[in-house]
Amino acid sequence: MLEVKMNERGFAFLNSLMDLMVLMLLLPLIVLFFSFVMQFSQALNPKTLEWQLFTEELRVYLHEIDSIEEINNGGGVRIIQKGEEYDIESYLQIIRKQKFRQGHEPMLTGVESCTFKIDGAKLKIRVKFSGGPTEEAEYVLTPP
Repeated sequence: MLEVKMNERGFAFLNSLMDLMVLMLLLPLIVLFFSFVMQFSQALNPKTLEWQLFTEELRVYLHEIDSIEEINNGGGVRIIQKGEEYDIESYLQIIRKQKFRQGHEPMLTGVESCTFKIDGAKLKIRVKFSGGPTEEAEYVLTPP
């Protein structure tokens, strides 16, 4: 019985070192996994998704425009595209779209403040969400 204990001397120490090496190899993978989960959950934030949808929808209206002008002291823009007039403007806590100044289609909700600025052939938009982040987008205006 003493012989068995003599042969296993140092085994617990070596076993612990092996466990520590495996842990050190897996720890970076665990950190990468959690960072991926955080980025994924941030991408699924409803406000982020709504902002991305708004910017893509606005891009369609800014393609091949006839003219564009700021309205409401930078609170919106009037776009004329293929003979149709669209007003995209901040109204209460939303950004809305109107065709020929009629109707009311919400494009983005939960907006605290919004500014549209035309700078040469560029349109810059800055939106502050109520109780949240500030988002910015910049578009290059393309004539027909």
